[in-house]
Parts: sequence; C-alpha cells; structure tokens
Amino acid sequence: MKIIDIHAHIYPDAIAQKAAQSIGAFYHRSISSDGTLSSLLTRNSQAGITLSLVHSVATDWRRVQSINDYLMRTVAEHSSCLVGFGTLHPDHPAPRKEMERIKAGGLLGIKLHPDIQQFPLDDPKAMVLFRHMAELGMPLLAHIGDTRFSFSEPARLAHVMDMVPELQVIGAHLGGWSMWQEGCRVLAGRSGLWVDCSSSLFALTPQEAVEIIRRYCAERVFFGTDYPLWDPVEEVRRFLAIPLTEEERDLILYQNFEAFLLGLG
Repeated sequence: MKIIDIHAHIYPDAIAQKAAQSIGAFYHRSISSDGTLSSLLTRNSQAGITLSLVHSVATDWRRVQSINDYLMRTVAEHSSCLVGFGTLHPDHPAPRKEMERIKAGGLLGIKLHPDIQQFPLDDPKAMVLFRHMAELGMPLLAHIGDTRFSFSEPARLAHVMDMVPELQVIGAHLGGWSMWQEGCRVLAGRSGLWVDCSSSLFALTPQEAVEIIRRYCAERVFFGTDYPLWDPVEEVRRFLAIPLTEEERDLILYQNFEAFLLGLG
C-alpha cells in the first residue's frame, strides 16, 4: 500500500522539542513526537508512508527566511521522501521576492496558519500574498477552522477563493478544525479546493468521516497526519478504519496528491 502524508511539520533539531511542545500547548494536547526529521522518517517507515509534504509556520515575518532556508535545504537532502511548502507572513515587506526565491529553491507552495500567525485569512495584506501565489502557480495550504478564533473560519477561505479564483488551495483539517460540518457547508464543491484529513479523524467517528469526505468528493481529499501533534502510525490506522471503498482509499492515500504534483508542473 502506497501512502503520502501531505501535512507534516518539521523543525531544526536544536529547537524541535520546544517548537513541538508549543504546538501541543496551543491545542492543549500532548504531542506524539519531538518534531525532528529523524523521528518523522522513523515513524513514516513504520507507518508505510513513502513521501511527506513538510512545512512550518513563521510567527513573525523576520523568521520567514531562516525557516524557508531550513526547509529548502532539508527537502533537497531528502528529495526521495520529502517535498516542501515554504512559509510567509502578511507583514513580510517583500513577499513576492521571497516566493520567487523559495520556488527556485524547490519549495512548491506556501503554508499559513492564521490562528497561530494572528491574522484574518482574508485580511487585505494576506490577499496580496494570495494574488502573488496565484500568479506564480504556488498553491496555498492553510489551517482552517477553530471555534476559539475567527481568523481561520471557513467563510474567510470562501471569501479568499471568491476574490482570487485562480488560487489553488488545500484546506487543512477537512476544511474546518473543530467545526467540520461548518467547513463542509461553506466549502464543499468549490473549484480549486482540496482538503486534507489531518487532525480530524481523532474527533470524528468513521461514519462521520466518510460522510464528510464524500461531501467534498474523495477525489478532492488528501491524507495527512499533522506530525508531530499526531503519530503517523496511529493516523494511518485511524484512516484505514474509515469505511471507504478501495478506490476512494487509494485516491486519498496517494493518487490525488500525485496528480496534484503533476499539475504544478
């Protein structure tokens, strides 16, 4: 069985434990691992995951370059098992230049987390980023949904897609973490939108999960673990418990993302 994980966070070894613990604290959960690349690769091997899309988030625009440098270097060194998305921040003074730099350096898109980065997803400054991304053919992977905040609510993503219809978007966490039904209601059926199932299966019954997946259509769903918040081995087990057809399972586990990558040229 072939498996691609499109949602994994990694950090340099020197700060990985602290960074991973900060994510756990943000979500009031114990983390599954230390956030290092070595731990990810070990657990991926045990889970049967052959490729991971890795990324990180800059809480301040001044950290963007160093994070992207780390991601470019790491992906280049492990090109057989990693692909990468870079980070940006709406306050960055030269976002297009940074996008062009990291695209040339091998990163394929941009990951944003409005709740952690503290900006509304459809803020005018963020819209500038999205227009540049659409022009450069760089997709957006965005954390969507959190009942504690309004920054990333599904309606904001709908607004972004209305304003920048050329932008390709992956809405993390089935389009609405902790508000999955709202995400489906607002986002299902939108052209240019895919979703991943990371940080969702722990909270949904297998039947709820299959219903949400089919509302988006299995062809628009990617598998994701949200390492290090969750363990890749456990997330594969949770996914396989969902009563999908074999065709749907293969689409989500690897075929959809392989097609998505081909579409990026």
